[in-house]
Formats: sequence, C-alpha cells, structure tokens
Amino acid sequence: MSPVEVITSVQKRRRWSAHKKKAMVEEAEQPGNSISTVARKYDVHPNQLLRWRRLIHEGALVATQSEEPLVPLS
Repeated sequence: MSPVEVITSVQKRRRWSAHKKKAMVEEAEQPGNSISTVARKYDVHPNQLLRWRRLIHEGALVATQSEEPLVPLS
C-alpha cells in the first residue's frame, strides 16, 4: 500500500530571487548534473528551470536583480 498525501492548506506562491535562480541554473549546468535532478532538489518544475536558463542566457534576469517588481511600459 502506498502513502497518501493530504493537502490541508493552500500554499503561497514561492518567490525566488534572481540570484537564487541563477545559482540553480549554474548548478544544473555543472558536469554530472541535469535540469531534472536540480529541479527535484529545489522542488521546482523542470520547465521553470529551463525558462530561467533561457532568460539568463538572453540577459533578461539582469534587470530583476533588485527586489523591486518590474512594471511593463504598456
């Protein structure tokens, strides 16, 4: 018989700093590591980690290093 997880409350959305996102992506890019293993380690969906990697390589996370939220111009 397998264990059953009972969810008793709604969890708040987690907020990762740009520094932490970059650290997770760098860890995933180390030889011997993979996106999946690092995503499981930090309980993040692998697609989210792949998106952060793409944004980092495009330079998009540089603007969000301060903890202030960004407001689009439009």
